[in-house]
Amino acid sequence: MAESMEGHLQCPTCLEIFKDPVILLCSHSFCRVCLQQWKDKGERSCPLCRTEFSSMDPPANLALRNMCENLSRASVKSEDICSLHEEKLQLFCLDHQELVCHICRDAEIHVGHTFRPLKEVVKGHHEELQKGLQNAKERLKDYNDCRENCNEQAEYIKVQREKVKRKIKKDFEELRRFLNVEEKAMLAAVREEEKKKSHTMKEKIAALDRQMAALSNLIRSTEEQLASGNVSFMKKFKTAMSRIQELPEKPQLLPGGLLDEAKHVGNLKFKLWEQMKETLAYSPVILDPNTAHPRISLSEDLTSLSLKDVRQERPKNPERPQTWWCVLGGALDSGRHVWDVAVGDNNKWTLGIMWGDPCLPEIITSWVIGFCDGEYKKPGGEYGEWNPPVKVQRIRVEVDMNERSLSFSEPLTNTELVKPMEPSNWPDLSGNNKMYPYFQTAHKSPLKLIPFPPCVTTAIS
Repeated sequence: MAESMEGHLQCPTCLEIFKDPVILLCSHSFCRVCLQQWKDKGERSCPLCRTEFSSMDPPANLALRNMCENLSRASVKSEDICSLHEEKLQLFCLDHQELVCHICRDAEIHVGHTFRPLKEVVKGHHEELQKGLQNAKERLKDYNDCRENCNEQAEYIKVQREKVKRKIKKDFEELRRFLNVEEKAMLAAVREEEKKKSHTMKEKIAALDRQMAALSNLIRSTEEQLASGNVSFMKKFKTAMSRIQELPEKPQLLPGGLLDEAKHVGNLKFKLWEQMKETLAYSPVILDPNTAHPRISLSEDLTSLSLKDVRQERPKNPERPQTWWCVLGGALDSGRHVWDVAVGDNNKWTLGIMWGDPCLPEIITSWVIGFCDGEYKKPGGEYGEWNPPVKVQRIRVEVDMNERSLSFSEPLTNTELVKPMEPSNWPDLSGNNKMYPYFQTAHKSPLKLIPFPPCVTTAIS
């Protein structure tokens, strides 16, 4: 019967039990909020029968409101009553996981079941739900922290964009400046050669003009001699004959008279690259700023690191350690990798490799050597347990991914520092596990990656 009554006490607009019902002149009732939303749309008629009214300010339907409140109280009260026996629900069946009354307990369906007082079960469930609620609040905090961090990363991406943009513009400007200087020098060389060879060609043409004029005079005088009378011809014959027999040598074109185009434009870009090598350097390892601890400062070209007094503004992305003052290089792929690091005056450093997933710092492993307060540390050892054969100023790390080998040496004296890692100790690099160059410092003096000069092989094998 309650369900039947509930059907007659539903607002025709929201289909819920009336809340603060009002009645129109057409006798139709609605929730006050529902009618206000109807009026906000500019309507001045009943939402049900469409009867129009000059004013939409209806009075409260007190009788209907009382009925709705009574129904709500009855519904709440009925929750405590067994629907079968109309007795108060005071027990909980652990086997069926349901509320029962004392009559249900003795029913055949519950024979052999275990029951607990409702208050006792509510207490346990309340604690369980409270714990779940606390976990939900903590998870919400996790989401909020993650969202804040995503906002930080979104802002930091803009900072990175500007920093990268400035570096790209700077490097391209240096390249353009270099190319402009070389362009002017090459064009000047072309103009100089053109000037010299044009002058030589003008002198050659002038000499040819003089010789042609002399030869033309000889030809003209000889033709006049041939046209003269017999006596005059014979008197001047010997002279004319000796002159006509003393002709100049046949003229020759000057060798190498043209511009040496091949010299100026042959392999032009390659020659520029060779000259550019003197101002360029190649670093076999580039430090990854996204893995740098907030107190680690990197150089603009990402080849040097040092420790700062204060933390820098950097987001907490998964790859960035928050406890170790370190930074990683890019993941090593197949092949042989070699890099040199100058430690200089830095007296607190650790260098080598690490492997694993940078996003899971609790399971990463490293193979490193270190130095702290005058004591050296070898891979897997403690400070003070190892004294290298030479004072370490520069360290060379060699990793052969194919041969599964790793070694440390001092390149200035070509001295092996520690025994290479055994292939049997080589890590498992499957899945997300990769190997990375590792750099750590607790000193303001920088650790610097030594650049290698670029080279190219032109021989054809």
